[in-house]
This record gives sequence, structure tokens and C-alpha cells, in this order.
Amino acid sequence: MPDESSEDSASEGAPHDDQREEELPETDLVGLEATLVGYLPVQEDNTCRAARLKNDRRLFEVLRDDCFEGPRYQTAVSRWMDYGWRAVMKWINSGEIFHQCSRAHRPISPNLITTTWTLDDRHGIATEAVINGHALFHEYGLVQGRWSPDKGASLSTYFVGASIRAFRPVYLRWFGNQQTREAELGNHADHDMHIEMRRTIPAQRVADPYYAAATHDALKRTLLYIPDPQVRAGFYWRALGYTQAEAAEQVGLTEKALERRISRTRARVRTILEPQLELWEEGAL
Repeated sequence: MPDESSEDSASEGAPHDDQREEELPETDLVGLEATLVGYLPVQEDNTCRAARLKNDRRLFEVLRDDCFEGPRYQTAVSRWMDYGWRAVMKWINSGEIFHQCSRAHRPISPNLITTTWTLDDRHGIATEAVINGHALFHEYGLVQGRWSPDKGASLSTYFVGASIRAFRPVYLRWFGNQQTREAELGNHADHDMHIEMRRTIPAQRVADPYYAAATHDALKRTLLYIPDPQVRAGFYWRALGYTQAEAAEQVGLTEKALERRISRTRARVRTILEPQLELWEEGAL
């Protein structure tokens, strides 16, 4: 029987059987909705919830008339990306993200779960997961029209669900690269010291409201840095778990060309977010 970790790592680049359905099942969406609503300082009643879903239906219809593009769509997506990034960061900081991945049918083997990722690591993984999640959200939830308020979840919840499902391949790529870098350190003493230093990095902080507002404004501008439709499509195929070569073939670019464009895009997005502190456990949602 193959080792679980090697099987997990080896299969990271290819679509899994359970990835053929790229939206959360209805029951899982309802559960995720309950989790996210549970973070609100004031719990909503059934009347407020029904009104919120009704407003989402109207928004969906307006954006559909705009063919899910243009300024109104960009404004809506900026809010979803802000919300999704804060949710993913909250769960990364607490370790809850791995439980959410299992609930979303994207489990990560326990022996591949790190406790030593740095602020920069977490920041970059969350950012790419949200970018890739947007690609899934746009294609499945909006263009294919699979989102419906009748399923009991808001558009924001659907977006978070897509970001969770995009998290696994992003995380596994980072973990594989991290293992390679650590192996290249060579000197075991240096390696042990390196790991110990990283363990001293605090796992949580309290977010100042100023930084929450600053991050919202930063994410609002994020999509302006991904105007290239081939790059957007490349992120989409990567979110599905395809390799860089397979994604490049799908969008009509060479592997190197897509790699360069994605790298430049990722760098631009991170320059927007990097100056801001993370939104940590308290005040993250």
C-alpha cells in the first residue's frame, strides 16, 4: 500500500476524482454559512437572513446582466476577496483551515501539516488561495449559475467555500518547495536552528481596526492587477490542481510564459498586501 504522504504529494499536480465537482455540496454550504454567521457579533434572525439572501439574488441578477465583468462586478469581487482573505487567514492562524479543507473534501494528510510557517508564508498562501478561489467562484458559481440562495448560503459563503477548495493545491506546492529548501540546507545543526527560530514566531496577534480597514482597501484593488485573461485562466486551471504545463496548454501559452506571467502577477498582488499586518484571530471577521 503506498505511503499516504507520498501519494498526497505525487498527486498534487493532477486533478483528483473528488475534484470533478468544484462547488461544495448543498449541506456543506449550509454548514459553512452557519460557521461564518456564527462569527457575527449580533446573530441574525430568520427574517434578516431571508432578506440578505434575497439581496444576494438581486445582486447576482445585476451582475449576470453585466456578463460578470465591469465596474460593478469589480466592486462586488473586491468585497468577496476581502471577506474570503480574512476568513482564510483566521483559519490559517488557528489551524482550523485543515479542518475546513477536510469538510470541503480536500483533506491534507496530518504528516503534511506544518506548525512552523512564517507570516510571509501564511500571507502568500492565503493570497494565492483567494485568487484561485475567485477563479472557481467565477466559473462555477456565477458563469455556470450554480450558486442559488435556495441552497441556503450567501454569495460570500460560496466564495469562501471556493477559496477553501483552492487552498489544498496551493498549500501542497508550498509545502513541497519548503521541504526541498530545508533539505538543501545540508547542515543538520543549521537546519535545527532554522526550525527553532521559526517556531519562536508568534502564532497569533490581535488586529488593529486600522489594519482591517487598510487590508479591505488593498484587496479592493487586487483585481486591477490581474487584467490578463490568460493569467486569470491560468490561476483557474492551477486551482483545479493542474500542473503548470497542463494549465499553460489550456490557456495557449508555453509553460515558461505562463510561469513568468503568474509570477509577476503574484508579486504585484503581494506588494499590495505585504505592507499590511495580518488580520489575526481576534477581529478577523
